[in-house]
Amino acid sequence: MYKKLLAILTVLAVMVLSLTGCGGQTASNNSPGESSSELVVAIPEGIEGTDIAQVNWSNIVHELIYDAPVIYDLEMKELLASSATSYEVSPDGKELTFTFPEDATFSNGEPLTAEAIKESMEWYVENSPYSGDYDPIQEVIVKDPQTLVFKLEKPTAYLWSVLTSTYNGPNDAKVAEELGKEAYHRNAIGNGLYYVDEWVQGSHITLLKNPNYKTSSSVVDNKGPAKIEKITVRFIPESFTRVSEIETGSVDIIYNVPPENLAKLENNADIELYKFLQSGIDYISINPKVEHLNDVKVRKAIALAINKAELGSILNNTVQLRYGLISPAQLCYDEATENKLEQEYGYNLDKAKALLAEAGYKDENGDGILEKDGKPLAISLMVALDSAYFKQVAPMIQAQLQQVGINLELKEYEANYIKQMMYDHKYEMATRGNVWPDPDILYYTLHTEGGLPWSSPETDALLDAARYIMDPVERTAKYSQMQEKVMAQAPIIPLFSEYKYIAARKTVEGLKVSIDGRAFVNDVEKK
Repeated sequence: MYKKLLAILTVLAVMVLSLTGCGGQTASNNSPGESSSELVVAIPEGIEGTDIAQVNWSNIVHELIYDAPVIYDLEMKELLASSATSYEVSPDGKELTFTFPEDATFSNGEPLTAEAIKESMEWYVENSPYSGDYDPIQEVIVKDPQTLVFKLEKPTAYLWSVLTSTYNGPNDAKVAEELGKEAYHRNAIGNGLYYVDEWVQGSHITLLKNPNYKTSSSVVDNKGPAKIEKITVRFIPESFTRVSEIETGSVDIIYNVPPENLAKLENNADIELYKFLQSGIDYISINPKVEHLNDVKVRKAIALAINKAELGSILNNTVQLRYGLISPAQLCYDEATENKLEQEYGYNLDKAKALLAEAGYKDENGDGILEKDGKPLAISLMVALDSAYFKQVAPMIQAQLQQVGINLELKEYEANYIKQMMYDHKYEMATRGNVWPDPDILYYTLHTEGGLPWSSPETDALLDAARYIMDPVERTAKYSQMQEKVMAQAPIIPLFSEYKYIAARKTVEGLKVSIDGRAFVNDVEKK
Protein backbone atom coordinates (compact mmCIF):
# COMPACT_ATOMS: atom_id res chain seq x y z
CA MET A 1 0.00 0.00 0.00
CA TYR A 2 2.80 2.36 0.88
CA LYS A 3 4.21 4.27 -2.12
CA LYS A 4 7.49 6.15 -2.14
CA LEU A 5 7.67 9.49 -3.85
CA LEU A 6 10.80 10.58 -5.71
CA ALA A 7 13.40 11.68 -3.19
CA ILE A 8 13.59 15.25 -4.45
CA LEU A 9 9.82 15.74 -4.14
CA THR A 10 9.82 14.36 -0.62
CA VAL A 11 12.61 16.69 0.44
CA LEU A 12 10.81 19.67 -1.07
CA ALA A 13 7.55 18.67 0.61
CA VAL A 14 9.19 18.41 4.01
CA MET A 15 10.86 21.80 3.53
CA VAL A 16 7.59 23.45 2.59
CA LEU A 17 5.73 21.85 5.49
CA SER A 18 8.43 22.84 7.95
CA LEU A 19 8.32 26.44 6.83
CA THR A 20 4.62 26.94 6.31
CA GLY A 21 2.85 24.03 7.96
CA CYS A 22 -0.15 24.44 5.67
CA GLY A 23 0.28 21.49 3.31
CA GLY A 24 -1.52 22.99 0.34
CA GLN A 25 -4.92 23.41 1.99
CA THR A 26 -6.89 26.53 1.25
CA ALA A 27 -8.00 28.68 4.16
CA SER A 28 -11.64 29.58 4.40
CA ASN A 29 -12.52 33.00 3.07
CA ASN A 30 -14.69 35.41 4.99
CA SER A 31 -17.64 36.97 3.23
CA PRO A 32 -17.49 40.77 2.80
CA GLY A 33 -18.12 42.38 6.15
CA GLU A 34 -17.78 39.07 8.06
CA SER A 35 -15.46 39.41 11.04
CA SER A 36 -12.99 36.67 11.94
CA SER A 37 -12.51 35.38 15.47
CA GLU A 38 -9.92 33.39 17.36
CA LEU A 39 -10.05 31.03 20.30
CA VAL A 40 -6.87 30.44 22.30
CA VAL A 41 -6.59 27.18 24.21
CA ALA A 42 -3.77 26.20 26.58
CA ILE A 43 -2.92 22.57 27.30
CA PRO A 44 -0.07 21.11 29.36
CA GLU A 45 1.43 18.79 26.77
CA GLY A 46 2.53 19.24 23.19
CA ILE A 47 1.75 16.78 20.42
CA GLU A 48 3.87 14.04 18.87
CA GLY A 49 2.41 14.94 15.51
CA THR A 50 -0.89 15.59 13.80
CA ASP A 51 -1.53 12.16 12.23
CA ILE A 52 -3.83 10.24 14.58
CA ALA A 53 -2.48 7.00 13.11
CA GLN A 54 1.04 7.70 14.35
CA VAL A 55 0.54 9.13 17.83
CA ASN A 56 0.77 7.32 21.15
CA TRP A 57 -1.57 9.79 22.81
CA SER A 58 -4.13 12.27 21.57
CA ASN A 59 -5.58 15.52 22.89
CA ILE A 60 -7.88 18.39 21.88
CA VAL A 61 -5.74 19.08 18.78
CA HIS A 62 -6.60 15.71 17.27
CA GLU A 63 -10.23 16.01 18.35
CA LEU A 64 -10.46 19.17 16.24
CA ILE A 65 -8.75 17.66 13.19
CA TYR A 66 -10.73 14.41 13.08
CA ASP A 67 -14.37 13.36 13.34
CA ALA A 68 -15.15 9.66 13.82
CA PRO A 69 -18.15 8.10 12.03
CA VAL A 70 -19.89 7.54 15.38
CA ILE A 71 -19.51 9.04 18.85
CA TYR A 72 -21.04 8.74 22.31
CA ASP A 73 -23.38 11.43 23.55
CA LEU A 74 -22.46 13.81 26.38
CA GLU A 75 -23.56 11.32 29.04
CA MET A 76 -21.81 8.31 27.42
CA LYS A 77 -25.15 6.53 27.23
CA GLU A 78 -26.12 6.66 23.57
CA LEU A 79 -24.22 5.93 20.38
CA LEU A 80 -24.71 8.65 17.77
CA ALA A 81 -23.84 9.06 14.12
CA SER A 82 -21.31 11.87 13.60
CA SER A 83 -19.41 12.02 10.30
CA ALA A 84 -21.60 9.11 9.21
CA THR A 85 -25.28 9.79 8.63
CA SER A 86 -26.33 6.45 10.13
CA TYR A 87 -25.11 3.05 11.31
CA GLU A 88 -26.67 -0.39 11.68
CA VAL A 89 -25.77 -3.55 13.57
CA SER A 90 -26.89 -6.92 12.20
CA PRO A 91 -29.03 -9.12 14.51
CA ASP A 92 -26.09 -11.45 15.19
CA GLY A 93 -23.75 -8.51 15.92
CA LYS A 94 -21.23 -9.65 13.30
CA GLU A 95 -21.89 -6.99 10.67
CA LEU A 96 -21.63 -3.22 11.16
CA THR A 97 -22.83 -0.92 8.39
CA PHE A 98 -22.00 2.80 8.16
CA THR A 99 -23.54 5.23 5.69
CA PHE A 100 -21.83 8.52 4.77
CA PRO A 101 -23.11 11.68 3.06
CA GLU A 102 -22.71 11.85 -0.70
CA ASP A 103 -20.96 15.23 -0.55
CA ALA A 104 -18.65 14.45 2.39
CA THR A 105 -15.05 15.60 1.94
CA PHE A 106 -11.77 15.85 3.77
CA SER A 107 -10.67 19.32 4.86
CA ASN A 108 -8.72 19.67 1.59
CA GLY A 109 -11.90 19.13 -0.44
CA GLU A 110 -11.08 15.59 -1.59
CA PRO A 111 -14.08 13.20 -1.52
CA LEU A 112 -14.58 11.33 1.74
CA THR A 113 -16.04 8.12 0.34
CA ALA A 114 -16.38 4.65 1.80
CA GLU A 115 -13.32 3.64 -0.23
CA ALA A 116 -11.33 6.57 1.23
CA ILE A 117 -12.24 5.47 4.75
CA LYS A 118 -11.17 1.91 3.98
CA GLU A 119 -7.82 3.25 2.73
CA SER A 120 -7.52 5.31 5.89
CA MET A 121 -8.01 2.18 8.00
CA GLU A 122 -5.26 0.45 6.02
CA TRP A 123 -2.94 3.40 6.70
CA TYR A 124 -3.82 3.15 10.39
CA VAL A 125 -3.08 -0.58 10.54
CA GLU A 126 0.30 -0.01 8.87
CA ASN A 127 1.37 2.86 11.12
CA SER A 128 -0.46 2.95 14.45
CA PRO A 129 0.92 1.59 17.73
CA TYR A 130 -2.70 0.59 18.38
CA SER A 131 -3.32 -1.13 15.05
CA GLY A 132 -4.46 -4.22 16.94
CA ASP A 133 -7.65 -2.35 17.83
CA TYR A 134 -8.98 -3.32 14.41
CA ASP A 135 -8.17 -7.03 14.81
CA PRO A 136 -11.82 -8.05 15.33
CA ILE A 137 -12.66 -6.71 11.85
CA GLN A 138 -12.14 -9.62 9.46
CA GLU A 139 -13.19 -7.80 6.32
CA VAL A 140 -13.98 -4.23 5.25
CA ILE A 141 -16.39 -4.08 2.33
CA VAL A 142 -17.16 -1.02 0.23
CA LYS A 143 -20.80 -1.74 -0.57
CA ASP A 144 -21.19 1.46 -2.59
CA PRO A 145 -19.51 4.91 -2.58
CA GLN A 146 -21.36 5.92 0.59
CA THR A 147 -21.65 2.58 2.44
CA LEU A 148 -18.99 0.71 4.39
CA VAL A 149 -19.50 -2.69 6.01
CA PHE A 150 -17.36 -4.28 8.73
CA LYS A 151 -17.57 -8.06 9.02
CA LEU A 152 -16.55 -9.45 12.41
CA GLU A 153 -15.69 -12.99 13.44
CA LYS A 154 -17.82 -12.47 16.53
CA PRO A 155 -19.50 -9.58 18.36
CA THR A 156 -16.81 -7.51 20.07
CA ALA A 157 -17.61 -5.27 23.02
CA TYR A 158 -14.38 -3.26 23.14
CA LEU A 159 -14.53 -2.36 19.44
CA TRP A 160 -17.19 0.31 19.98
CA SER A 161 -14.88 2.44 22.12
CA VAL A 162 -12.36 2.22 19.27
CA LEU A 163 -14.92 3.18 16.63
CA THR A 164 -16.10 6.21 18.61
CA SER A 165 -12.63 7.49 19.46
CA THR A 166 -10.55 10.15 17.74
CA TYR A 167 -8.27 7.31 16.63
CA ASN A 168 -11.02 6.21 14.25
CA GLY A 169 -11.11 9.59 12.51
CA PRO A 170 -10.24 9.21 8.81
CA ASN A 171 -6.97 10.32 7.21
CA ASP A 172 -6.53 11.22 3.56
CA ALA A 173 -4.41 8.13 2.94
CA LYS A 174 -3.59 9.07 -0.66
CA VAL A 175 -1.86 12.26 0.47
CA ALA A 176 -0.25 10.40 3.37
CA GLU A 177 1.31 7.86 1.04
CA GLU A 178 2.49 10.49 -1.41
CA LEU A 179 4.19 12.61 1.24
CA GLY A 180 5.42 9.78 3.45
CA LYS A 181 5.03 9.30 7.18
CA GLU A 182 7.28 12.09 8.44
CA ALA A 183 5.99 14.87 6.23
CA TYR A 184 2.37 13.82 6.62
CA HIS A 185 2.79 13.66 10.40
CA ARG A 186 3.48 17.38 10.37
CA ASN A 187 0.25 18.19 8.60
CA ALA A 188 -2.31 15.42 8.53
CA ILE A 189 -5.53 15.91 6.61
CA GLY A 190 -8.68 14.81 8.38
CA ASN A 191 -12.37 15.57 8.22
CA GLY A 192 -12.76 17.48 11.46
CA LEU A 193 -13.99 20.91 12.39
CA TYR A 194 -10.51 22.42 11.82
CA TYR A 195 -7.34 21.77 9.85
CA VAL A 196 -3.66 22.51 10.47
CA ASP A 197 -2.32 25.90 9.42
CA GLU A 198 0.97 26.06 11.36
CA TRP A 199 2.64 23.84 13.93
CA VAL A 200 5.61 25.10 15.94
CA GLN A 201 6.87 22.22 18.06
CA GLY A 202 7.05 23.00 21.77
CA SER A 203 5.13 26.23 21.30
CA HIS A 204 1.72 26.06 19.59
CA ILE A 205 -0.38 24.81 16.73
CA THR A 206 -2.74 27.01 14.73
CA LEU A 207 -5.90 25.51 13.28
CA LEU A 208 -8.27 27.10 10.75
CA LYS A 209 -11.90 26.18 10.38
CA ASN A 210 -12.70 23.53 7.81
CA PRO A 211 -15.14 25.10 5.32
CA ASN A 212 -16.20 21.61 4.16
CA TYR A 213 -17.16 20.30 7.60
CA LYS A 214 -20.53 18.79 8.36
CA THR A 215 -21.79 16.47 11.07
CA SER A 216 -24.87 14.41 11.84
CA SER A 217 -24.26 14.58 15.60
CA SER A 218 -27.21 15.60 17.77
CA VAL A 219 -24.76 16.71 20.47
CA VAL A 220 -24.32 20.06 18.69
CA ASP A 221 -26.76 22.51 17.15
CA ASN A 222 -24.39 23.77 14.47
CA LYS A 223 -24.02 20.95 11.94
CA GLY A 224 -21.74 22.89 9.58
CA PRO A 225 -18.42 24.77 9.72
CA ALA A 226 -17.34 26.28 13.03
CA LYS A 227 -18.36 29.77 14.06
CA ILE A 228 -14.81 30.47 15.30
CA GLU A 229 -12.43 31.05 12.38
CA LYS A 230 -9.17 30.09 14.09
CA ILE A 231 -8.07 28.14 17.14
CA THR A 232 -4.55 28.48 18.51
CA VAL A 233 -3.59 25.69 20.89
CA ARG A 234 -0.64 26.68 23.06
CA PHE A 235 1.52 24.10 24.83
CA ILE A 236 2.11 25.38 28.38
CA PRO A 237 3.37 22.66 30.76
CA GLU A 238 3.57 24.96 33.81
CA SER A 239 0.28 24.88 35.71
CA PHE A 240 0.88 28.31 37.27
CA THR A 241 1.41 29.87 33.84
CA ARG A 242 -1.76 28.34 32.38
CA VAL A 243 -3.81 29.64 35.30
CA SER A 244 -2.25 33.09 35.10
CA GLU A 245 -2.91 33.29 31.35
CA ILE A 246 -6.62 32.56 31.67
CA GLU A 247 -6.95 35.01 34.57
CA THR A 248 -5.49 37.81 32.46
CA GLY A 249 -7.50 36.80 29.40
CA SER A 250 -4.46 35.85 27.31
CA VAL A 251 -6.09 32.47 26.74
CA ASP A 252 -9.76 31.57 26.57
CA ILE A 253 -9.69 27.94 27.73
CA ILE A 254 -7.22 25.89 29.76
CA TYR A 255 -7.03 22.15 30.31
CA ASN A 256 -5.92 20.32 33.48
CA VAL A 257 -6.59 22.89 36.18
CA PRO A 258 -4.27 21.87 39.04
CA PRO A 259 -5.96 21.13 42.39
CA GLU A 260 -4.08 23.90 44.20
CA ASN A 261 -5.59 26.52 41.87
CA LEU A 262 -9.11 25.19 41.80
CA ALA A 263 -10.58 27.40 44.54
CA LYS A 264 -8.97 30.46 43.01
CA LEU A 265 -10.67 29.90 39.66
CA GLU A 266 -13.96 28.88 41.27
CA ASN A 267 -14.08 32.30 42.90
CA ASN A 268 -13.30 34.16 39.68
CA ALA A 269 -16.56 35.60 38.31
CA ASP A 270 -15.08 35.74 34.79
CA ILE A 271 -14.35 32.01 34.60
CA GLU A 272 -16.51 28.90 34.34
CA LEU A 273 -15.29 25.45 35.33
CA TYR A 274 -16.30 22.19 33.64
CA LYS A 275 -15.82 19.14 35.88
CA PHE A 276 -15.55 15.50 34.83
CA LEU A 277 -14.17 12.30 36.32
CA GLN A 278 -11.16 10.57 34.80
CA SER A 279 -12.32 7.58 32.76
CA GLY A 280 -9.48 5.53 34.16
CA ILE A 281 -7.16 5.48 37.15
CA ASP A 282 -3.87 6.89 38.36
CA TYR A 283 -1.69 4.14 39.81
CA ILE A 284 1.75 2.92 40.75
CA SER A 285 3.17 0.21 38.52
CA ILE A 286 5.55 -2.24 40.17
CA ASN A 287 8.28 -4.18 38.38
CA PRO A 288 8.22 -7.62 40.04
CA LYS A 289 11.43 -8.67 38.28
CA VAL A 290 13.69 -6.47 40.42
CA GLU A 291 15.18 -7.12 43.86
CA HIS A 292 12.82 -6.71 46.84
CA LEU A 293 9.78 -6.31 44.60
CA ASN A 294 9.99 -9.89 43.33
CA ASP A 295 8.34 -10.91 46.61
CA VAL A 296 4.54 -10.56 46.52
CA LYS A 297 4.53 -9.95 50.30
CA VAL A 298 6.63 -6.81 49.82
CA ARG A 299 4.36 -5.58 47.02
CA LYS A 300 1.27 -6.14 49.15
CA ALA A 301 2.91 -4.44 52.12
CA ILE A 302 3.57 -1.35 50.02
CA ALA A 303 -0.06 -1.25 48.94
CA LEU A 304 -1.31 -1.63 52.52
CA ALA A 305 1.07 1.06 53.83
CA ILE A 306 -0.29 3.77 51.54
CA ASN A 307 -2.98 5.80 53.27
CA LYS A 308 -5.08 6.95 50.33
CA ALA A 309 -7.34 9.08 52.50
CA GLU A 310 -4.32 11.26 53.29
CA LEU A 311 -3.55 11.50 49.58
CA GLY A 312 -7.11 12.67 48.89
CA SER A 313 -6.84 15.25 51.66
CA ILE A 314 -3.61 16.78 50.34
CA LEU A 315 -5.26 16.99 46.91
CA ASN A 316 -8.18 18.93 48.43
CA ASN A 317 -10.54 16.04 47.64
CA THR A 318 -10.23 16.63 43.90
CA VAL A 319 -9.95 12.87 43.37
CA GLN A 320 -11.96 9.73 44.01
CA LEU A 321 -9.90 7.16 45.88
CA ARG A 322 -9.47 3.87 44.01
CA TYR A 323 -8.96 0.36 45.35
CA GLY A 324 -9.89 -1.42 42.14
CA LEU A 325 -8.71 -0.89 38.59
CA ILE A 326 -11.84 0.59 37.00
CA SER A 327 -13.28 4.09 37.38
CA PRO A 328 -17.02 4.83 37.75
CA ALA A 329 -16.59 6.84 34.53
CA GLN A 330 -15.75 3.64 32.64
CA LEU A 331 -17.89 0.77 31.45
CA CYS A 332 -18.03 -2.30 33.73
CA TYR A 333 -17.40 -0.45 36.99
CA ASP A 334 -18.83 -2.43 39.90
CA GLU A 335 -19.24 -0.76 43.29
CA ALA A 336 -19.42 -4.08 45.16
CA THR A 337 -16.04 -5.12 43.73
CA GLU A 338 -14.55 -1.74 44.61
CA ASN A 339 -15.78 -2.07 48.21
CA LYS A 340 -14.48 -5.63 48.50
CA LEU A 341 -11.03 -4.62 47.30
CA GLU A 342 -11.00 -1.70 49.72
CA GLN A 343 -11.67 -4.11 52.59
CA GLU A 344 -8.85 -6.42 51.49
CA TYR A 345 -6.24 -3.91 50.33
CA GLY A 346 -7.09 -0.66 52.09
CA TYR A 347 -4.74 1.06 54.51
CA ASN A 348 -3.51 -1.36 57.21
CA LEU A 349 -0.17 -0.45 58.77
CA ASP A 350 0.01 -3.44 61.12
CA LYS A 351 -0.66 -5.93 58.32
CA ALA A 352 1.96 -4.23 56.15
CA LYS A 353 4.59 -4.55 58.88
CA ALA A 354 3.65 -8.20 59.45
CA LEU A 355 4.03 -9.03 55.75
CA LEU A 356 7.47 -7.43 55.63
CA ALA A 357 8.52 -9.43 58.68
CA GLU A 358 7.24 -12.63 57.02
CA ALA A 359 9.31 -11.73 53.97
CA GLY A 360 12.43 -11.72 56.18
CA TYR A 361 12.96 -7.98 56.64
CA LYS A 362 13.91 -6.40 59.96
CA ASP A 363 15.66 -3.28 61.18
CA GLU A 364 19.07 -4.72 61.99
CA ASN A 365 20.92 -1.46 62.75
CA GLY A 366 18.16 0.64 64.29
CA ASP A 367 18.13 3.31 61.57
CA GLY A 368 14.42 2.87 60.86
CA ILE A 369 14.99 1.15 57.50
CA LEU A 370 14.47 -2.60 57.18
CA GLU A 371 17.21 -4.87 55.91
CA LYS A 372 17.50 -8.40 54.60
CA ASP A 373 20.78 -10.19 54.10
CA GLY A 374 22.50 -6.92 54.93
CA LYS A 375 20.72 -5.00 52.15
CA PRO A 376 18.41 -2.09 53.06
CA LEU A 377 14.85 -2.12 51.70
CA ALA A 378 15.41 0.76 49.29
CA ILE A 379 13.18 1.27 46.26
CA SER A 380 12.97 4.05 43.66
CA LEU A 381 9.71 5.57 42.43
CA MET A 382 9.66 7.37 39.07
CA VAL A 383 7.32 10.34 39.43
CA ALA A 384 5.75 12.13 36.47
CA LEU A 385 6.82 15.75 36.88
CA ASP A 386 4.17 16.89 34.40
CA SER A 387 1.40 15.61 36.69
CA ALA A 388 0.40 18.04 39.42
CA TYR A 389 -1.34 15.21 41.27
CA PHE A 390 1.61 12.82 41.35
CA LYS A 391 4.05 15.58 42.25
CA GLN A 392 1.94 16.50 45.27
CA VAL A 393 1.31 13.01 46.62
CA ALA A 394 4.73 11.43 45.98
CA PRO A 395 6.43 12.98 49.06
CA MET A 396 3.51 11.82 51.22
CA ILE A 397 3.78 8.26 49.85
CA GLN A 398 7.50 8.45 50.60
CA ALA A 399 6.77 9.40 54.22
CA GLN A 400 4.08 6.72 54.58
CA LEU A 401 6.39 3.94 53.39
CA GLN A 402 9.10 5.13 55.73
CA GLN A 403 6.72 4.34 58.61
CA VAL A 404 7.03 0.63 57.75
CA GLY A 405 10.77 0.80 57.15
CA ILE A 406 10.94 1.30 53.38
CA ASN A 407 13.35 3.87 51.98
CA LEU A 408 11.57 5.26 48.92
CA GLU A 409 13.68 7.41 46.60
CA LEU A 410 11.74 9.80 44.36
CA LYS A 411 12.98 10.44 40.82
CA GLU A 412 11.13 12.95 38.66
CA TYR A 413 10.86 12.49 34.89
CA GLU A 414 8.47 13.44 32.14
CA ALA A 415 5.59 11.00 31.76
CA ASN A 416 6.64 9.93 28.27
CA TYR A 417 10.11 8.99 29.49
CA ILE A 418 8.61 6.97 32.33
CA LYS A 419 6.35 5.15 29.91
CA GLN A 420 9.31 4.19 27.74
CA MET A 421 11.34 3.00 30.74
CA MET A 422 8.40 0.83 31.78
CA TYR A 423 8.23 -0.84 28.37
CA ASP A 424 12.01 -1.30 28.51
CA HIS A 425 11.58 -2.84 32.00
CA LYS A 426 14.09 -0.32 33.39
CA TYR A 427 12.27 0.77 36.51
CA GLU A 428 11.35 -0.35 40.01
CA MET A 429 8.12 1.55 40.67
CA ALA A 430 6.55 4.22 38.49
CA THR A 431 3.52 6.51 38.46
CA ARG A 432 1.19 6.09 35.52
CA GLY A 433 -2.37 6.84 34.54
CA ASN A 434 -4.81 5.62 31.93
CA VAL A 435 -7.82 7.19 30.25
CA TRP A 436 -10.24 5.22 28.07
CA PRO A 437 -14.00 4.70 28.35
CA ASP A 438 -13.66 0.93 28.09
CA PRO A 439 -11.80 -1.18 30.70
CA ASP A 440 -10.09 -2.94 27.80
CA ILE A 441 -7.36 -0.32 28.38
CA LEU A 442 -6.16 -2.75 31.08
CA TYR A 443 -5.25 -5.18 28.32
CA TYR A 444 -2.26 -2.93 27.55
CA THR A 445 -1.28 -2.69 31.21
CA LEU A 446 -1.74 -6.24 32.48
CA HIS A 447 -1.83 -8.63 29.52
CA THR A 448 1.34 -10.36 28.29
CA GLU A 449 0.82 -8.64 24.93
CA GLY A 450 1.03 -5.27 26.70
CA GLY A 451 4.79 -5.64 27.07
CA LEU A 452 5.12 -4.69 30.74
CA PRO A 453 7.11 -6.90 33.12
CA TRP A 454 4.13 -8.54 34.84
CA SER A 455 1.47 -10.86 33.46
CA SER A 456 -0.08 -14.22 34.18
CA PRO A 457 -1.87 -16.83 32.05
CA GLU A 458 -4.93 -16.53 34.30
CA THR A 459 -5.16 -12.78 33.89
CA ASP A 460 -4.51 -13.05 30.16
CA ALA A 461 -7.43 -15.47 29.81
CA LEU A 462 -9.81 -13.20 31.74
CA LEU A 463 -8.81 -10.11 29.75
CA ASP A 464 -9.14 -12.01 26.48
CA ALA A 465 -12.62 -13.22 27.37
CA ALA A 466 -13.87 -9.84 28.59
CA ARG A 467 -13.06 -8.16 25.27
CA TYR A 468 -15.78 -10.11 23.48
CA ILE A 469 -18.58 -10.40 26.02
CA MET A 470 -21.50 -8.29 24.80
CA ASP A 471 -23.78 -8.78 27.82
CA PRO A 472 -22.84 -5.90 30.18
CA VAL A 473 -23.63 -7.83 33.38
CA GLU A 474 -21.56 -10.83 32.35
CA ARG A 475 -18.75 -8.61 31.13
CA THR A 476 -18.69 -6.63 34.38
CA ALA A 477 -18.48 -9.88 36.36
CA LYS A 478 -15.51 -11.01 34.26
CA TYR A 479 -13.66 -7.75 34.92
CA SER A 480 -14.43 -8.05 38.64
CA GLN A 481 -12.88 -11.50 38.64
CA MET A 482 -9.85 -10.17 36.79
CA GLN A 483 -9.35 -7.34 39.29
CA GLU A 484 -9.36 -9.73 42.23
CA LYS A 485 -6.77 -11.96 40.57
CA VAL A 486 -4.49 -9.03 39.79
CA MET A 487 -4.75 -7.38 43.21
CA ALA A 488 -3.84 -10.68 44.88
CA GLN A 489 -0.44 -10.40 43.16
CA ALA A 490 -0.11 -6.58 43.57
CA PRO A 491 1.84 -5.65 40.41
CA ILE A 492 -0.13 -2.42 40.42
CA ILE A 493 -1.39 -0.14 43.19
CA PRO A 494 -4.47 1.90 42.26
CA LEU A 495 -4.45 5.33 43.87
CA PHE A 496 -7.30 7.49 42.60
CA SER A 497 -9.33 8.77 39.68
CA GLU A 498 -8.90 12.49 39.16
CA TYR A 499 -11.68 14.97 38.93
CA LYS A 500 -10.50 16.90 35.91
CA TYR A 501 -11.36 20.48 35.10
CA ILE A 502 -11.51 22.59 31.99
CA ALA A 503 -11.64 26.31 32.71
CA ALA A 504 -13.12 28.76 30.19
CA ARG A 505 -13.61 32.49 30.29
CA LYS A 506 -17.29 33.42 30.26
CA THR A 507 -16.74 35.29 27.01
CA VAL A 508 -16.73 31.80 25.48
CA GLU A 509 -20.34 30.85 24.84
CA GLY A 510 -21.72 27.55 23.55
CA LEU A 511 -18.98 25.21 24.81
CA LYS A 512 -20.21 21.69 25.63
CA VAL A 513 -18.18 19.19 27.67
CA SER A 514 -19.09 15.51 28.04
CA ILE A 515 -18.79 13.52 31.25
CA ASP A 516 -15.56 12.00 29.93
CA GLY A 517 -14.05 15.39 29.06
CA ARG A 518 -14.65 15.73 25.32
CA ALA A 519 -15.05 19.40 24.44
CA PHE A 520 -17.36 20.36 21.56
CA VAL A 521 -16.68 23.82 20.13
CA ASN A 522 -19.06 23.61 17.14
CA ASP A 523 -21.47 26.11 18.71
CA VAL A 524 -18.85 28.31 20.38
CA GLU A 525 -18.91 32.07 19.88
CA LYS A 526 -16.95 34.76 21.68
CA LYS A 527 -18.57 37.84 23.16
